[in-house]
Amino acid sequence: MKKIIYLLVILAVLSACTSGNKKNGNNEEKMADTIAAETIDIAYMQCPLAYLIDGELYFHSFDEDQKVKFAEESEVIFNFTFDDEGKTLYYSVERDNSLWLKSADISEAELTPQWLTDWKIKKDDCISQTYFEASPLLFNNDELIIQHNFNWEYYDFKSMAIYSIANNKITKKEYDYKLISKAFGQLSSDKSEQYFKTIDQQLYYTRNNSKVCLTDNLNFDVLKQKENEDYWVETEFINFTFSQDETKILFGALLEFGDLGHGPYCIADANGSNQMIILQTDISGTKEPIWLTNNSLAFIDNVKNLFVINDDVTQQIAENVTHCGTR
Repeated sequence: MKKIIYLLVILAVLSACTSGNKKNGNNEEKMADTIAAETIDIAYMQCPLAYLIDGELYFHSFDEDQKVKFAEESEVIFNFTFDDEGKTLYYSVERDNSLWLKSADISEAELTPQWLTDWKIKKDDCISQTYFEASPLLFNNDELIIQHNFNWEYYDFKSMAIYSIANNKITKKEYDYKLISKAFGQLSSDKSEQYFKTIDQQLYYTRNNSKVCLTDNLNFDVLKQKENEDYWVETEFINFTFSQDETKILFGALLEFGDLGHGPYCIADANGSNQMIILQTDISGTKEPIWLTNNSLAFIDNVKNLFVINDDVTQQIAENVTHCGTR
């Protein structure tokens, strides 16, 4: 009898301790959740880089060297972009077999995504048939642009839908190369011809009565495959963009041409120094490298690894990334 009583006492004590531990554990979990939420609110506005992994959006903090998930959206995100101030996030999700546009003010303390409009386009119509990449969502002059209707005659999308933020209206048009290039931040053909010249397959940048070569330290021949010799072309340079302070230049090098033009992206300082070929990139895809606010450059390679180049340092940020953007 004493043994039974003794065992009952032990069980009662253990039960009380377990209950207390559960309560403490719940309190700790709630505290952790609160801290995490506060960190997320701060991190969104402090992160210059965002990217998609398996339809989930992440913001990257370079100060803390960590990523923060955009937890307010439970749907699979197809593409995204930001307004010029970097405060409003725009993105597309699939709903009722159609892509819908949503927005979120990431500067708000309590963030609630808003439904904006139905693109009235199917998701599959916004995926390229060359590399099966999602059409990027582009922001240009208070309008949002998404490309659709891939056409093999163009080896590109044939149509685009433009959403006016002010009028809450969608206009559908034929593909406009100049408008898409502008939305990507590329120089117009007039500006490109004004600043850049190709002489003897070398790229020269001319500004303020000064001409410097941006490619004399780059060896493009090592990137050409002998079996593709029939596709080699005289090297041309395209898709010019400047860093925000215009001290660095990004450009594509066209080395081969089959059904599409192929070649890597490159960067160089405007004075001709720090020339670099960005290996494992290709001008034929939709994943163009992007300039961040601190003059570093983010790019996704051919196997979906995300990197950031800051001066001479290249840092891998994430894997399996389908799209990246800056705010």
